[in-house]
Amino acid sequence: MKHFEVADGHPVFAGHFPGRPIVPGVMLLEWVQAEIGQAVGRATHEIRVREAKFFMPIEPAQRAQLRFDAPAHDATRCSFEIRREETLVARGTLEWSARDGA
Repeated sequence: MKHFEVADGHPVFAGHFPGRPIVPGVMLLEWVQAEIGQAVGRATHEIRVREAKFFMPIEPAQRAQLRFDAPAHDATRCSFEIRREETLVARGTLEWSARDGA
């Protein structure tokens, strides 16, 4: 399980959203792509977000956990969940192209 937290003073909160800052969904998805990309030996630009659904926001300094099962060597897809403690924040699926000879 991987953890993610954005400090309260991070510049992203200046415009997202004034008065009630939350971590942008795109920032969470970039983190998911990086972590799963590392697990499957792929660069983030090789991995596409097939689907993602957000249920709850993450506020500054709240800690999120990424959960996913390590995909098989020849897999081209991986499902994930982001949780804040036991609360489901988001879930989705990433995919990538099969490698030649795989």
